[in-house]
This record gives sequence, C-alpha cells and structure tokens, in this order.
Amino acid sequence: MSELGTRSIVAVGLIALLALVIWLGGWVQAAVLALFSVIAVTEMNSMFRKKELNICLPPLLLMAAGQYFLLFKLPEYLPILYVVCFLWIGCDRILNKGRRNEDVIASVFTAVYPLALLLCFGLFGFDRSDVSRVALLIVFAAPCMADNNAYLFGRKFGRNKLCPAISPNKTVEGFIAGIIGGPMGGIMVYFLQKLWGLDVHWAILVCLGLVGGIIGQMGDLFASTFKRWAGIKDYGRLFPGHGGVMDRLDSAMFFAPTVAAVFCLFIR
Repeated sequence: MSELGTRSIVAVGLIALLALVIWLGGWVQAAVLALFSVIAVTEMNSMFRKKELNICLPPLLLMAAGQYFLLFKLPEYLPILYVVCFLWIGCDRILNKGRRNEDVIASVFTAVYPLALLLCFGLFGFDRSDVSRVALLIVFAAPCMADNNAYLFGRKFGRNKLCPAISPNKTVEGFIAGIIGGPMGGIMVYFLQKLWGLDVHWAILVCLGLVGGIIGQMGDLFASTFKRWAGIKDYGRLFPGHGGVMDRLDSAMFFAPTVAAVFCLFIR
C-alpha cells in the first residue's frame, strides 16, 4: 500500500476515535487523553535520550495519567498534582547524584510541552454540552484540515522551501494551502454542530479556523525543531504514516489555548 493510502486509513481511524470521544465525553475522554499523554511523555523521553538527557520520568507520568481525571471530577485538586510533581522533580535533583541540571530543564520543559498544552484538551467536552463539543471539534478540525491541505498541495505543487533547516519537506505553497484549509475546518464544524442543534456563528468558526491554520502549522514547525535537534524523523511510530502521538497532536495542542480563551470569553 502507498504511503498516502496508509496515511489516509490511519487518519480515518483517528477521526473515528475523535468522534467517539466527542460523543461520549466523560470518563472515556479522560481515559483516552490520559493514555495519549502518557505515550507523549515516553516519546519525549526517547527524544531527549538521543541527546543523552534523562528526564525525571515518574512524576511526569503521574501528571500525564492523573491530570484529566482530576480535571473531570476534582478540578480543585489539580494544582496540588502539579505542585507535587514539580517538588518531586526538584527533590530528585537534590537527592539523585546522577541527575544533572540539564535533565531538570528537560523535565520541566516536558511538564509544559506537551503536558500543560495537552491539558487544554480536557477543558472541552467532558460535560458533553453542545458548546463544549464544538470547541473540542474546532481544536482538531482546523489544524487537521490545514495539515492535510499543506501536505497534499505542497507535495504536488510545492516549489519554494519554507524552513529547510527545520523541516525540509515543507513549502511556502503548502503553508498557504494550510492557511486556506483552516477556515475549511471551521465551515465543516459550523455544519456539524447542527447535529446538536447549536448555532455558533459561522464567522467565529471561520476566523478560528483561519487562526488555527496558522498556529497549527507553527506548532508543527516548533515540534520539528526538536526532531531536527535530536536527529529523528518522528517522535514515535504509533500511527503509520503519521508518526507518534506528538507528531499527530503537535498542531492541535498549540491551537487549543486559543480556542479555550475564545470560548471562555465570547461563547460561554
């Protein structure tokens, strides 16, 4: 099977999983997000090991596994989890003679990227309210449409390299196509929301899609800087044709804080 065919089949499977998470919400969403976050931490650990950095793994895994369940049922205790994990990292540096300052920096960085950004996925959908579902959908729809447009258009028509030192295959033409793809994701969400009888204004979703098309591609490039630094092609191999969890979610998690701010301030 061709790379494009494999990529398409995996993409359909991921869309089906997203639909299930959006439809069921609750414990299903918490469990899926926790699983993906744990895998993301292990991918970051593998990436740092390529540069001979050893992150303090146990507290990061605890944070990845526990933050969504607390956010879902006991949100007031979520800061305690973060305090415990950061103190754990600090105490480990003091008591563990083999731990270097560079390892601590990598550990704290992993707590922020990806864990703090991935936590934003838990701000939507848990209560299965209509607006919350729309927010969760646009978080993924805009960057994914941008990514697909950029990949397909750039592969066929791309001539001018965008950031060859970071991502050799990305082109200016693909980037522009990705910006156009973002609003297409917003339009798609506008019609899908009718399934829940909601009517978030199309202009808001299209504008969010446009922003998502830009920020999502920035998130992809940001993730690529670390892959180039570590000398790896993908963070993982969980999804054939797509890489790992970090490769698949790098765009959406960069966009998620923006969606959270817009929906919190303007679409309650």
